[in-house]
Amino acid sequence: MSLSLSLSLSLSLSLSLCLCLCFSLSLSLYVSLSLSLSLSLCLCLCLCLCLCLSLSVSPQVVQLLLCDLLLVMRTNVWRLQQSSSPGGLSLQASPAELHGFQQDLSSLRKLAQSFRPAMRRLFLHEATARLMAGASPTRTHQLLDRSLRRRATPGAKTEECEMRPGQREQAEAVMLACRYLPPSFLSAPGQRVGMLADAARTLEKLGDKRTLHDCQQMIIKLGSGTTVTSA
Repeated sequence: MSLSLSLSLSLSLSLSLCLCLCFSLSLSLYVSLSLSLSLSLCLCLCLCLCLCLSLSVSPQVVQLLLCDLLLVMRTNVWRLQQSSSPGGLSLQASPAELHGFQQDLSSLRKLAQSFRPAMRRLFLHEATARLMAGASPTRTHQLLDRSLRRRATPGAKTEECEMRPGQREQAEAVMLACRYLPPSFLSAPGQRVGMLADAARTLEKLGDKRTLHDCQQMIIKLGSGTTVTSA
């Protein structure tokens, strides 16, 4: 299931397509989530889109919202499966999960070619795709590092500023790195806790309570010496 077709449709047609995709996605998620939870996620997606339409948001912003939410939902399904596996250490996703994720990621890449702000989310989702596939962590670390280290510089062009990660992307990159990358790619445990504490403050400021809770649980597990992959 992919959103590539919606990139060339009018906004009204994108809404209709989105509604169909939402119900399709709920069926594909049913094997991993309860029906009520999967339908709730899809309802949230529809409500967000309807809100954007009522506010006359540009089609590209809506397309970015759809791509990002679908990829986040797929990531959450993968994480739920990890937490339910023995020890929570089964990182690699199934071929079907990877195929669906790559299809939606391809839609986001296409959008990023004409809508530069989409690059902010692209780096994170590309890193997630590599983690789901069990790929070498070197390139994954480079992708996350782009979200962690790229900052606006005085005199930077507008296009460059649009591509630079925001505070949310930086916080999410810290969490991904601390959760999944080997210790050799990261700083000492005490510094990792400090990085997560900074991310937690950012998420609190942004009002993202769910991700903040996840971040706080990672800090607790690091402090107790528990592997954070199962957080």
